[in-house]
Amino acid sequence: MYNEQPVSKPTFVKNGDLEVHSVFKTIQGEGPFVGVSCVFVRLAGCNLQCPLCDTDYTNKDMQLTSVESLHFQVEELLGPTDLVVITGGEPFRQNLTPFVLELLEAGIQVQIETNGTLYLDQFPYDDITIVCSPKTGSINSNLKKHITAYKYVLHADHVDPFDGLPDVVLGNLTKAKVARPHDTFCGTVYVQPVDTNSEMNKIHLECAKKSCLTYGYTLGVQLHKIIGVA
Repeated sequence: MYNEQPVSKPTFVKNGDLEVHSVFKTIQGEGPFVGVSCVFVRLAGCNLQCPLCDTDYTNKDMQLTSVESLHFQVEELLGPTDLVVITGGEPFRQNLTPFVLELLEAGIQVQIETNGTLYLDQFPYDDITIVCSPKTGSINSNLKKHITAYKYVLHADHVDPFDGLPDVVLGNLTKAKVARPHDTFCGTVYVQPVDTNSEMNKIHLECAKKSCLTYGYTLGVQLHKIIGVA
């Protein structure tokens, strides 16, 4: 498994049209809403290229989708649930503001999953749940105060003995070790084992368990893979 999807630069479409990879109903497998029925809006493209990323976020036939069209697709799938998870790729690579505002006005709960490197001005950060999964040595300084939870993917060969968090994530080599939760952060830190292959996965899981038991983090086990949903 090696991620060869290209790096995509940030793009800003003023009216909020978005490059969308897929929209689907699922059960959230990670983070603060684990086990919750939800609609995933996976946006296309990422500003990073992590070698061990196991997510397909590149749509070769991709066309821009309007806010109205995307909202309609979400509403068609929502059913009794009120949670929409916006992920990628990297969601903050695009102008999310019009779409998220429309969801919030409709009373829909929103979670965004981000690598933490990008920031949008005039965005309703305090009205949504932001889960940051760091892959590089720094987090955007403007984003830090809005982060609800941190999520770390742990490889058995890259565990920092000082704090039990990874120094490298998904093979993304950086000059500095992966960014830690900011000093004033008081939320939840999730640690989950990287998914490489069946033999090594047992070792990654044991390392993640040890990290949580030693340092008090919350274990994540990618529930969606265990129960067989996307």
